[in-house]
Amino acid sequence: MPDKPGLFTRVIAGFRGEVSATTLEAMQKAGIGVYQVLDEAEVLRRSMAVEGIDPWSAPEAVSAQQLYAWNAFVLQTLGDKMIEADYRADTRTVGYLPQVTAEQVWAFFGQVEGWLSLARQAAANPGFRIADPRALPADLPGWVEVRPCPSAHLEAMIAASAAIREHAELALGLLEQAGVPQTRLADRDRLRQLAAQAATAADYAVNMYSPGADARLHELIEERLRGVLGTYHHLGQLVAMPTLLRTYGSPQAQPTPQPRRKLPRPGQPGFDPWCLTDRKTLSRWTNDPRARESISELWRHDPNPAQTLLFQEDINDGIERGDVSVLNYHYYCCPWAPIYRVNRPILVGDRRLQPGQEFTYEASAEEILKTGRFVRKIVNGPFSTTSQIDYCNPGDFHDD
Repeated sequence: MPDKPGLFTRVIAGFRGEVSATTLEAMQKAGIGVYQVLDEAEVLRRSMAVEGIDPWSAPEAVSAQQLYAWNAFVLQTLGDKMIEADYRADTRTVGYLPQVTAEQVWAFFGQVEGWLSLARQAAANPGFRIADPRALPADLPGWVEVRPCPSAHLEAMIAASAAIREHAELALGLLEQAGVPQTRLADRDRLRQLAAQAATAADYAVNMYSPGADARLHELIEERLRGVLGTYHHLGQLVAMPTLLRTYGSPQAQPTPQPRRKLPRPGQPGFDPWCLTDRKTLSRWTNDPRARESISELWRHDPNPAQTLLFQEDINDGIERGDVSVLNYHYYCCPWAPIYRVNRPILVGDRRLQPGQEFTYEASAEEILKTGRFVRKIVNGPFSTTSQIDYCNPGDFHDD
Protein backbone atom coordinates (compact mmCIF):
# COMPACT_ATOMS: atom_id res chain seq x y z
CA MET A 1 0.00 0.00 0.00
CA PRO A 2 1.54 3.35 -1.03
CA ASP A 3 2.32 6.14 1.40
CA LYS A 4 -0.06 9.08 1.65
CA PRO A 5 0.29 11.11 -1.58
CA GLY A 6 2.30 14.30 -1.24
CA LEU A 7 1.59 17.75 -2.68
CA PHE A 8 3.43 17.07 -5.95
CA THR A 9 1.40 13.91 -6.52
CA ARG A 10 -1.87 15.68 -5.74
CA VAL A 11 -1.07 18.52 -8.14
CA ILE A 12 -0.26 16.19 -11.04
CA ALA A 13 -3.26 14.00 -10.32
CA GLY A 14 -5.52 17.05 -10.22
CA PHE A 15 -4.12 18.34 -13.50
CA ARG A 16 -4.90 14.97 -15.13
CA GLY A 17 -8.36 14.71 -13.60
CA GLU A 18 -7.47 11.61 -11.58
CA VAL A 19 -9.36 10.71 -8.41
CA SER A 20 -8.17 9.56 -5.02
CA ALA A 21 -7.83 5.80 -4.62
CA THR A 22 -7.97 5.89 -0.82
CA THR A 23 -11.29 4.06 -0.56
CA LEU A 24 -10.35 1.55 -3.24
CA GLU A 25 -7.07 0.82 -1.50
CA ALA A 26 -8.99 0.19 1.73
CA MET A 27 -11.26 -2.22 -0.12
CA GLN A 28 -8.23 -3.88 -1.68
CA LYS A 29 -6.75 -4.41 1.75
CA ALA A 30 -10.08 -5.71 3.13
CA GLY A 31 -10.27 -8.23 0.29
CA ILE A 32 -6.97 -9.92 1.15
CA GLY A 33 -8.99 -12.68 2.84
CA VAL A 34 -10.09 -13.80 -0.63
CA TYR A 35 -6.76 -15.51 -1.20
CA GLN A 36 -7.01 -17.46 2.04
CA VAL A 37 -10.52 -18.59 1.10
CA LEU A 38 -9.25 -19.65 -2.33
CA ASP A 39 -6.41 -21.61 -0.69
CA GLU A 40 -8.92 -23.36 1.56
CA ALA A 41 -11.10 -24.23 -1.43
CA GLU A 42 -8.11 -25.60 -3.33
CA VAL A 43 -6.98 -27.69 -0.35
CA LEU A 44 -10.50 -29.09 -0.22
CA ARG A 45 -10.41 -29.78 -3.95
CA ARG A 46 -7.08 -31.63 -3.61
CA SER A 47 -8.40 -33.78 -0.77
CA MET A 48 -11.45 -34.64 -2.88
CA ALA A 49 -9.16 -35.67 -5.74
CA VAL A 50 -7.13 -37.92 -3.44
CA GLU A 51 -10.29 -39.51 -2.05
CA GLY A 52 -11.82 -39.92 -5.50
CA ILE A 53 -14.81 -37.66 -4.78
CA ASP A 54 -15.89 -36.16 -8.08
CA PRO A 55 -17.63 -32.76 -8.11
CA TRP A 56 -20.81 -34.23 -9.61
CA SER A 57 -21.43 -36.17 -6.41
CA ALA A 58 -19.97 -33.67 -3.92
CA PRO A 59 -22.31 -32.11 -1.33
CA GLU A 60 -23.83 -28.83 -2.52
CA ALA A 61 -22.16 -26.90 0.29
CA VAL A 62 -18.73 -28.11 -0.87
CA SER A 63 -19.39 -27.13 -4.48
CA ALA A 64 -20.83 -23.78 -3.38
CA GLN A 65 -17.77 -23.01 -1.25
CA GLN A 66 -15.48 -23.57 -4.21
CA LEU A 67 -17.70 -21.64 -6.64
CA TYR A 68 -18.10 -18.62 -4.39
CA ALA A 69 -14.40 -18.58 -3.51
CA TRP A 70 -13.63 -18.62 -7.22
CA ASN A 71 -15.86 -15.63 -7.96
CA ALA A 72 -14.35 -13.61 -5.11
CA PHE A 73 -10.84 -14.50 -6.30
CA VAL A 74 -11.47 -13.47 -9.91
CA LEU A 75 -12.93 -10.10 -8.94
CA GLN A 76 -10.25 -9.36 -6.35
CA THR A 77 -7.52 -10.28 -8.83
CA LEU A 78 -8.96 -8.02 -11.52
CA GLY A 79 -9.18 -5.08 -9.13
CA ASP A 80 -5.69 -5.71 -7.75
CA LYS A 81 -4.13 -5.88 -11.20
CA MET A 82 -5.89 -2.71 -12.38
CA ILE A 83 -4.48 -0.71 -9.46
CA GLU A 84 -1.01 -2.25 -9.73
CA ALA A 85 -0.79 -1.63 -13.48
CA ASP A 86 -1.81 2.01 -13.16
CA TYR A 87 0.69 2.65 -10.36
CA ARG A 88 3.46 1.05 -12.42
CA ALA A 89 2.53 3.11 -15.47
CA ASP A 90 3.23 6.39 -13.67
CA THR A 91 4.74 6.37 -10.20
CA ARG A 92 4.17 10.14 -9.91
CA THR A 93 0.43 9.65 -9.33
CA VAL A 94 0.48 6.63 -7.03
CA GLY A 95 -2.55 6.94 -4.78
CA TYR A 96 -4.70 8.33 -7.60
CA LEU A 97 -6.42 6.67 -10.53
CA PRO A 98 -7.94 7.85 -13.80
CA GLN A 99 -11.72 8.13 -13.45
CA VAL A 100 -12.34 5.21 -15.83
CA THR A 101 -9.94 2.98 -13.91
CA ALA A 102 -11.51 3.92 -10.59
CA GLU A 103 -14.98 3.10 -11.92
CA GLN A 104 -13.82 -0.26 -13.22
CA VAL A 105 -12.12 -1.19 -9.96
CA TRP A 106 -15.26 -0.14 -8.06
CA ALA A 107 -17.24 -2.55 -10.22
CA PHE A 108 -14.88 -5.43 -9.34
CA PHE A 109 -14.31 -4.75 -5.64
CA GLY A 110 -17.98 -3.94 -5.12
CA GLN A 111 -18.92 -7.62 -5.46
CA VAL A 112 -16.03 -9.20 -3.57
CA GLU A 113 -17.49 -9.00 -0.08
CA GLY A 114 -20.72 -10.69 -1.12
CA TRP A 115 -19.01 -13.68 -2.73
CA LEU A 116 -16.48 -13.91 0.10
CA SER A 117 -19.27 -14.02 2.65
CA LEU A 118 -21.13 -16.72 0.75
CA ALA A 119 -17.95 -18.81 0.47
CA ARG A 120 -17.42 -18.67 4.22
CA GLN A 121 -21.09 -19.41 4.90
CA ALA A 122 -20.91 -22.49 2.68
CA ALA A 123 -17.73 -23.65 4.42
CA ALA A 124 -19.32 -23.22 7.85
CA ASN A 125 -22.63 -24.98 7.10
CA PRO A 126 -22.64 -28.53 5.65
CA GLY A 127 -26.34 -28.06 4.90
CA PHE A 128 -25.81 -24.86 2.90
CA ARG A 129 -28.01 -24.51 -0.18
CA ILE A 130 -27.64 -22.15 -3.12
CA ALA A 131 -30.60 -19.77 -3.18
CA ASP A 132 -31.04 -19.65 -6.97
CA PRO A 133 -28.80 -21.92 -9.10
CA ARG A 134 -30.42 -20.45 -12.22
CA ALA A 135 -28.38 -17.29 -11.66
CA LEU A 136 -25.15 -19.28 -12.01
CA PRO A 137 -22.60 -19.16 -13.44
CA ALA A 138 -22.47 -15.47 -12.62
CA ASP A 139 -21.13 -13.01 -15.17
CA LEU A 140 -18.40 -10.48 -14.59
CA PRO A 141 -19.53 -6.92 -13.84
CA GLY A 142 -19.94 -4.72 -16.89
CA TRP A 143 -16.85 -3.19 -18.43
CA VAL A 144 -16.54 0.58 -18.35
CA GLU A 145 -16.38 1.74 -21.93
CA VAL A 146 -13.54 4.03 -22.94
CA ARG A 147 -11.80 4.72 -26.25
CA PRO A 148 -8.93 4.27 -26.57
CA CYS A 149 -8.37 1.64 -23.90
CA PRO A 150 -5.50 2.77 -21.60
CA SER A 151 -2.38 0.64 -21.94
CA ALA A 152 -2.44 0.04 -18.19
CA HIS A 153 -5.86 -1.61 -18.55
CA LEU A 154 -4.56 -4.05 -21.13
CA GLU A 155 -1.53 -4.87 -19.01
CA ALA A 156 -3.81 -5.45 -16.01
CA MET A 157 -6.10 -7.71 -18.04
CA ILE A 158 -3.14 -9.71 -19.32
CA ALA A 159 -1.72 -10.13 -15.80
CA ALA A 160 -5.13 -11.05 -14.37
CA SER A 161 -5.87 -13.57 -17.11
CA ALA A 162 -2.53 -15.29 -16.47
CA ALA A 163 -3.19 -15.60 -12.73
CA ILE A 164 -6.78 -16.72 -13.21
CA ARG A 165 -5.80 -19.18 -15.94
CA GLU A 166 -3.29 -20.87 -13.65
CA HIS A 167 -5.91 -21.58 -11.00
CA ALA A 168 -8.58 -22.58 -13.52
CA GLU A 169 -6.29 -25.14 -15.14
CA LEU A 170 -5.29 -26.46 -11.71
CA ALA A 171 -8.96 -26.89 -10.77
CA LEU A 172 -9.71 -28.69 -14.03
CA GLY A 173 -6.72 -30.99 -13.53
CA LEU A 174 -7.87 -31.90 -10.02
CA LEU A 175 -11.36 -32.61 -11.34
CA GLU A 176 -9.91 -35.16 -13.74
CA GLN A 177 -7.64 -36.58 -11.05
CA ALA A 178 -10.66 -37.26 -8.84
CA GLY A 179 -12.07 -39.49 -11.54
CA VAL A 180 -14.87 -38.65 -13.94
CA PRO A 181 -17.88 -41.00 -14.00
CA GLN A 182 -18.52 -42.59 -17.39
CA THR A 183 -21.84 -40.80 -17.56
CA ARG A 184 -20.08 -37.44 -17.15
CA LEU A 185 -17.38 -37.73 -19.81
CA ALA A 186 -19.24 -35.36 -22.11
CA ASP A 187 -19.23 -32.76 -19.32
CA ARG A 188 -15.50 -33.22 -18.84
CA ASP A 189 -14.89 -32.79 -22.56
CA ARG A 190 -16.95 -29.62 -22.60
CA LEU A 191 -14.92 -28.19 -19.72
CA ARG A 192 -11.74 -29.07 -21.61
CA GLN A 193 -13.12 -27.29 -24.66
CA LEU A 194 -13.84 -24.12 -22.68
CA ALA A 195 -10.34 -24.19 -21.21
CA ALA A 196 -8.82 -24.62 -24.68
CA GLN A 197 -10.94 -21.77 -26.05
CA ALA A 198 -9.84 -19.40 -23.29
CA ALA A 199 -6.17 -20.43 -23.47
CA THR A 200 -6.00 -19.96 -27.23
CA ALA A 201 -7.56 -16.51 -27.07
CA ALA A 202 -5.29 -15.52 -24.16
CA ASP A 203 -2.15 -16.60 -25.98
CA TYR A 204 -3.28 -14.82 -29.14
CA ALA A 205 -3.95 -11.57 -27.28
CA VAL A 206 -0.63 -11.66 -25.43
CA ASN A 207 1.30 -12.30 -28.65
CA MET A 208 -0.44 -9.35 -30.34
CA TYR A 209 0.26 -6.92 -27.54
CA SER A 210 3.06 -4.38 -27.57
CA PRO A 211 3.24 -1.17 -25.50
CA GLY A 212 3.46 1.02 -28.62
CA ALA A 213 0.51 -0.55 -30.45
CA ASP A 214 -2.03 1.78 -32.05
CA ALA A 215 -5.61 2.30 -30.85
CA ARG A 216 -7.12 -0.19 -33.30
CA LEU A 217 -4.81 -2.98 -32.15
CA HIS A 218 -5.52 -2.10 -28.51
CA GLU A 219 -9.22 -2.44 -29.22
CA LEU A 220 -8.73 -5.89 -30.78
CA ILE A 221 -6.67 -7.08 -27.82
CA GLU A 222 -9.13 -5.64 -25.32
CA GLU A 223 -12.03 -7.44 -27.01
CA ARG A 224 -10.23 -10.79 -26.82
CA LEU A 225 -9.13 -10.31 -23.23
CA ARG A 226 -12.66 -9.51 -22.12
CA GLY A 227 -13.77 -12.76 -23.69
CA VAL A 228 -10.89 -14.64 -22.07
CA LEU A 229 -11.67 -13.32 -18.61
CA GLY A 230 -15.38 -13.99 -18.99
CA THR A 231 -14.72 -17.56 -20.12
CA TYR A 232 -12.29 -18.30 -17.29
CA HIS A 233 -14.74 -16.76 -14.81
CA HIS A 234 -17.43 -19.16 -16.02
CA LEU A 235 -15.03 -22.09 -16.29
CA GLY A 236 -14.00 -21.88 -12.63
CA GLN A 237 -17.65 -21.92 -11.57
CA LEU A 238 -18.49 -24.82 -13.88
CA VAL A 239 -15.55 -26.89 -12.60
CA ALA A 240 -16.73 -26.27 -9.03
CA MET A 241 -20.30 -27.22 -9.91
CA PRO A 242 -20.37 -29.07 -13.27
CA THR A 243 -24.08 -29.80 -12.91
CA LEU A 244 -24.52 -26.20 -14.14
CA LEU A 245 -23.47 -27.45 -17.58
CA ARG A 246 -26.99 -28.81 -18.06
CA THR A 247 -28.23 -25.33 -18.93
CA TYR A 248 -24.98 -23.47 -19.66
CA GLY A 249 -24.94 -21.83 -23.06
CA SER A 250 -28.58 -22.55 -23.82
CA PRO A 251 -31.68 -20.42 -23.24
CA GLN A 252 -32.97 -21.04 -19.75
CA ALA A 253 -36.60 -21.61 -19.01
CA GLN A 254 -37.92 -18.55 -17.28
CA PRO A 255 -39.52 -19.07 -13.87
CA THR A 256 -43.22 -18.48 -13.57
CA PRO A 257 -43.48 -14.78 -12.91
CA GLN A 258 -45.01 -13.76 -9.62
CA PRO A 259 -47.72 -11.10 -9.68
CA ARG A 260 -45.97 -7.74 -9.70
CA ARG A 261 -46.99 -5.26 -7.02
CA LYS A 262 -47.70 -2.35 -9.34
CA LEU A 263 -47.14 1.23 -8.32
CA PRO A 264 -49.89 3.69 -9.27
CA ARG A 265 -49.00 5.74 -12.34
CA PRO A 266 -49.17 9.55 -12.51
CA GLY A 267 -52.81 10.59 -12.71
CA GLN A 268 -54.02 7.39 -11.05
CA PRO A 269 -55.42 7.27 -7.51
CA GLY A 270 -52.70 6.70 -4.96
CA PHE A 271 -49.79 7.87 -7.13
CA ASP A 272 -46.84 8.88 -4.93
CA PRO A 273 -44.40 11.26 -6.68
CA TRP A 274 -41.84 10.37 -3.99
CA CYS A 275 -41.99 6.61 -4.63
CA LEU A 276 -38.38 6.56 -5.90
CA THR A 277 -37.07 8.49 -2.89
CA ASP A 278 -35.26 7.16 0.18
CA ARG A 279 -37.96 6.81 2.80
CA LYS A 280 -35.64 7.48 5.73
CA THR A 281 -34.91 11.01 4.50
CA LEU A 282 -38.29 11.68 2.90
CA SER A 283 -39.30 14.45 5.32
CA ARG A 284 -36.15 16.38 4.43
CA TRP A 285 -37.14 16.54 0.78
CA THR A 286 -40.86 17.08 1.23
CA ASN A 287 -40.05 20.12 3.40
CA ASP A 288 -37.65 21.54 0.81
CA PRO A 289 -39.44 23.76 -1.79
CA ARG A 290 -36.72 23.18 -4.41
CA ALA A 291 -36.94 19.45 -3.91
CA ARG A 292 -40.72 19.53 -4.32
CA GLU A 293 -40.28 21.50 -7.54
CA SER A 294 -37.67 19.01 -8.79
CA ILE A 295 -39.92 16.01 -8.18
CA SER A 296 -42.80 17.74 -9.95
CA GLU A 297 -40.57 18.55 -12.94
CA LEU A 298 -39.22 14.99 -13.03
CA TRP A 299 -42.66 13.48 -13.55
CA ARG A 300 -43.88 16.29 -15.79
CA HIS A 301 -41.06 15.68 -18.27
CA ASP A 302 -40.96 11.89 -18.04
CA PRO A 303 -42.03 10.62 -21.49
CA ASN A 304 -42.77 7.13 -20.16
CA PRO A 305 -43.56 7.08 -16.43
CA ALA A 306 -44.72 3.45 -16.63
CA GLN A 307 -41.22 2.39 -17.73
CA THR A 308 -39.67 4.45 -14.95
CA LEU A 309 -41.86 2.73 -12.38
CA LEU A 310 -41.18 -0.76 -13.76
CA PHE A 311 -37.56 -0.48 -12.58
CA GLN A 312 -38.71 0.54 -9.12
CA GLU A 313 -41.21 -2.31 -9.03
CA ASP A 314 -38.38 -4.78 -9.74
CA ILE A 315 -36.43 -3.29 -6.85
CA ASN A 316 -39.43 -3.33 -4.52
CA ASP A 317 -40.12 -6.98 -5.36
CA GLY A 318 -36.47 -7.78 -4.64
CA ILE A 319 -36.70 -6.07 -1.25
CA GLU A 320 -39.82 -8.03 -0.38
CA ARG A 321 -38.11 -11.34 -1.30
CA GLY A 322 -34.98 -10.41 0.66
CA ASP A 323 -32.87 -10.30 -2.50
CA VAL A 324 -32.12 -6.61 -1.92
CA SER A 325 -31.41 -4.60 1.24
CA VAL A 326 -31.79 -0.85 1.68
CA LEU A 327 -28.67 0.79 3.09
CA ASN A 328 -28.56 3.80 5.38
CA TYR A 329 -27.69 6.45 2.82
CA HIS A 330 -29.04 7.79 -0.44
CA TYR A 331 -27.96 9.05 -3.86
CA TYR A 332 -27.01 12.71 -4.06
CA CYS A 333 -29.38 13.87 -6.81
CA CYS A 334 -33.13 14.01 -7.36
CA PRO A 335 -35.12 11.84 -6.70
CA TRP A 336 -32.60 10.97 -3.91
CA ALA A 337 -33.08 7.22 -4.23
CA PRO A 338 -31.77 4.82 -1.61
CA ILE A 339 -28.52 2.95 -2.02
CA TYR A 340 -29.22 -0.78 -2.20
CA ARG A 341 -27.14 -3.90 -1.64
CA VAL A 342 -27.80 -7.14 -3.52
CA ASN A 343 -28.13 -10.24 -1.32
CA ARG A 344 -29.03 -12.71 -4.08
CA PRO A 345 -28.82 -12.38 -7.87
CA ILE A 346 -31.62 -10.21 -9.20
CA LEU A 347 -32.78 -8.78 -12.51
CA VAL A 348 -33.70 -5.08 -12.52
CA GLY A 349 -34.96 -4.13 -15.92
CA ASP A 350 -32.45 -5.82 -18.18
CA ARG A 351 -29.57 -5.57 -15.69
CA ARG A 352 -28.52 -8.67 -13.75
CA LEU A 353 -27.04 -7.68 -10.40
CA GLN A 354 -24.89 -9.98 -8.29
CA PRO A 355 -24.53 -10.55 -4.52
CA GLY A 356 -22.57 -7.87 -2.68
CA GLN A 357 -23.12 -5.29 -5.40
CA GLU A 358 -24.27 -1.84 -4.34
CA PHE A 359 -26.51 0.09 -6.70
CA THR A 360 -29.05 2.88 -6.94
CA TYR A 361 -31.71 3.83 -9.44
CA GLU A 362 -31.26 7.13 -11.25
CA ALA A 363 -34.24 8.72 -12.99
CA SER A 364 -33.59 12.24 -14.25
CA ALA A 365 -35.11 14.82 -16.58
CA GLU A 366 -32.16 17.19 -16.15
CA GLU A 367 -30.94 16.86 -19.75
CA ILE A 368 -34.29 16.65 -21.52
CA LEU A 369 -34.64 20.27 -22.59
CA LYS A 370 -31.16 20.40 -24.13
CA THR A 371 -30.63 16.88 -25.41
CA GLY A 372 -34.10 15.32 -25.35
CA ARG A 373 -32.74 12.57 -23.12
CA PHE A 374 -34.59 11.27 -20.08
CA VAL A 375 -32.32 9.13 -17.93
CA ARG A 376 -33.38 5.80 -16.45
CA LYS A 377 -30.47 3.68 -15.35
CA ILE A 378 -29.01 1.50 -12.66
CA VAL A 379 -25.89 3.09 -11.19
CA ASN A 380 -23.37 0.64 -9.76
CA GLY A 381 -21.47 1.30 -6.54
CA PRO A 382 -19.86 1.07 -4.13
CA PHE A 383 -20.60 4.64 -3.16
CA SER A 384 -18.87 7.11 -0.88
CA THR A 385 -20.57 9.69 1.31
CA THR A 386 -20.89 13.27 0.11
CA SER A 387 -22.55 16.48 1.27
CA GLN A 388 -23.35 17.40 -2.34
CA ILE A 389 -27.02 17.87 -3.27
CA ASP A 390 -28.19 18.13 -6.87
CA TYR A 391 -31.79 19.08 -7.65
CA CYS A 392 -31.41 18.00 -11.30
CA ASN A 393 -34.05 20.35 -12.66
CA PRO A 394 -34.52 20.48 -16.44
CA GLY A 395 -32.45 23.37 -17.69
CA ASP A 396 -29.80 22.93 -14.99
CA PHE A 397 -27.83 20.62 -17.29
CA HIS A 398 -24.56 22.04 -18.62
CA ASP A 399 -22.81 20.44 -21.58
CA ASP A 400 -19.18 20.40 -20.46
